[in-house]
Amino acid sequence: MTTDSRMPPAQRLAGSGEDVGRGLGRLVVTLLDVVRQVVERQALRRVDAGDLSDAEVERLGRALMDLETTFDELIEHFGVRPDDIYLPLDLDAVLRQETRTARSTARTSTSRWRTS
Repeated sequence: MTTDSRMPPAQRLAGSGEDVGRGLGRLVVTLLDVVRQVVERQALRRVDAGDLSDAEVERLGRALMDLETTFDELIEHFGVRPDDIYLPLDLDAVLRQETRTARSTARTSTSRWRTS
């Protein structure tokens, strides 16, 4: 086997497999927390909009509680502390932008059909 002198030697990460696993666990839990927050907010919007029947609201509530329990189990399993879960993302701003974009699109599409 020949080595290419142009390629730098492979570098290894310092730290134990446990450290890397814990770091990966923190990343997974952080990303899942963002997804969980988006799902919860979307669910609340649907409830507030009145799009769901009473049975659907009940099922949704139970599902969100189960999700919270599972999330807590993941946090415990990976040994994640609350200050480990941080992603500098303002979900409220993202959702506000999404709403503004949807309204703008709706206005644009209805204005095409208006006659002056």
